[in-house]
Amino acid sequence: KHRRKPLDLVARFHLHNGAELYRVNYLADMSRKGWHNSLGMMVNYRYNLEDLKENQLRYETEDFINVTESVLDLLPPDQVRP
Repeated sequence: KHRRKPLDLVARFHLHNGAELYRVNYLADMSRKGWHNSLGMMVNYRYNLEDLKENQLRYETEDFINVTESVLDLLPPDQVRP
């Protein structure tokens, strides 16, 4: 992160537009560049129209990123904020 925003421009784009972090895909990009940049990981974003405006607002005002339960399960409990 830089100034509480993701370094990745694609992530910033999707999150700024109200997407949620839907899934983390390990070993999805095994190219040299993919391995160097993210250890081969890629993510999917999902746009839920019902949550779009709230996600946008919370991201911009609170740096909050809406994530699915499957993504939360990958995080240590002390890294999850309500």
